[in-house]
Amino acid sequence: MKCGKIKADIMDDGGTNMKIYVHTAEKKENGWYFLCEASLQGLQAKRHMLVDSDACAFAYILEAADAFVYVIMPKEVWGAIKEALRTNEPVFLVGNDATIELEGIHEEVAYLIENIAGNANYGEEMEQAVTAFFE
Repeated sequence: MKCGKIKADIMDDGGTNMKIYVHTAEKKENGWYFLCEASLQGLQAKRHMLVDSDACAFAYILEAADAFVYVIMPKEVWGAIKEALRTNEPVFLVGNDATIELEGIHEEVAYLIENIAGNANYGEEMEQAVTAFFE
């Protein structure tokens, strides 16, 4: 299984959940800003993350009134995640109409990195990519 590339900023999975793709990360004076081209109106940080092994990406969960929205963070922004972990700087998601602080991202990513190392349940490609990048 190969790690996938970003194909769109917003993808509806056909059910009640959507995926928003981070396409760029920028460092500013007060933290990291992950940019996407999506509406963030009415969404709130859930303080929980998952892994999208098929896309070789981390996924931060946002809550809407009746669904979850997955913020997909592909390998292209892992450098920003690694630096935010190192410096403990806040991470914000910037959309077309709102900015949301991704609360708890440091603890969640640190947990995932530790859990993925040597764990074949995440898929060999994901395990190798995370281990190599975050060592």
